[in-house]
Amino acid sequence: MIENKFIKCIKDFNLIEKNEKVLIAISGGVDSVVLTHLFVKFKNYLNISEIVLAHLNHKLRGKDSYEDELFCINLAKNLGLKIYTKRLDIRKISKQEKSSIEEIGRRERYKFLNYIAKKLNIEKIATAHHLSDLAETMILWFIQGNRKGLKGFRPKEKNIIRPMLYIKKEEIENYAKENNIDYRLDITNLSTEYLRNRIRHNIIPALKDINKNLENSLFRLSYFLDLDEQFLEEESDKLMNIFSDIKLDLKQLKIYPKAILYRFFQKWIYQNTGIYPSYLQIYQILNILEKSGTKKIKLDKETEIIKEYDFLYLKKVEKAEKFYYQLKIGDEIFIKEHNFYIKSFKTESIDIDKMKDEKRVVCFDIDEENPIFEIRTRQEGDRFLPFGKKTEKKLKDILIDMKIPKTVREKIPILVYNNKILWIIGYKRSGYFPVKENSKNVICFEIKEV
Repeated sequence: MIENKFIKCIKDFNLIEKNEKVLIAISGGVDSVVLTHLFVKFKNYLNISEIVLAHLNHKLRGKDSYEDELFCINLAKNLGLKIYTKRLDIRKISKQEKSSIEEIGRRERYKFLNYIAKKLNIEKIATAHHLSDLAETMILWFIQGNRKGLKGFRPKEKNIIRPMLYIKKEEIENYAKENNIDYRLDITNLSTEYLRNRIRHNIIPALKDINKNLENSLFRLSYFLDLDEQFLEEESDKLMNIFSDIKLDLKQLKIYPKAILYRFFQKWIYQNTGIYPSYLQIYQILNILEKSGTKKIKLDKETEIIKEYDFLYLKKVEKAEKFYYQLKIGDEIFIKEHNFYIKSFKTESIDIDKMKDEKRVVCFDIDEENPIFEIRTRQEGDRFLPFGKKTEKKLKDILIDMKIPKTVREKIPILVYNNKILWIIGYKRSGYFPVKENSKNVICFEIKEV
């Protein structure tokens, strides 16, 4: 039965071509040992030109790890196969990189396998993942809320093949027993210290009380989820070919379904920043698409994604530069943060009608002999009196009404006198100290470009 499933899986998914070489990842456990025996038995039937073994000693179980390695070497010798081995202190690497032992172990294992395959020109790398592994993997990713992992793994991913995907764990163990196949027992697989083991020993049995055909049900779900994923990934790739700029026009993007959009945003962000956004960040991005004004989401300490009206773009996080200058009548000072000069002067003649639309020169009627003015960035609680109005408004609201982007608001220069904002420099003057026809103490401020 198990042999038929092994052959059927290889044929159904076209896992091996004629005269290809196969590298088997062997740990010494029952799964990989049975896989090796199946390949050896059906080598000629499958037209495999060569079978090679590879064993990575993770050094996680002390003496047992070295006995596993020796077992694999002897197995290869008994079966007349070549074997390549490597030792790595996975626990040490895990601590150095502050990552899980399981994650580091998986990464280093595939790194080693691909290295050997490339060195020997081997076309396929076979792993012993089986149907019970698929169920565990899908439940594991479901619990952790990982959409991409929820579909489990495929029978073939590039050069990685999984010929035992139709076979359950108990079938593998029974086959080993019936055929007197010796293997190593990893006692850590019995420990519920690891999440996968808790799923294997506690959650799977409980679920199988509800659905005895759990593994096969999840296999079919995995198959259809994979079909959906492939289609949506292809559609999002098409968007990547259309929208490659660092700044996106949301009017054009909003016509696409969100199922495609969120995949596109993941790829777009990664391509432009090297950051793979979390699901929470992608969820937040989709939410701000429908909101008005300026919104900002931090991707990491140095990068943020900004929505300003109908555009979305990536930007390096900048700390708003606070600046402060003092200005007296007759002074001309350089505002280095904005690369322009501000000149202050008195005048006796002024065209009031012309002044109403002037944004580079503003004048005020201030009756003080030696007034001191301030030029600074805005502060929390700043208020502004619109020209012709009697009631102040929050400066923040004024800037929003003027559709000034949030990134500009933080650095915009304002002219202040006696704690009253006279001028949002270059944009809008306030209603304080208006100049009249009979004004005799007119003080003006002029922007001069460099």
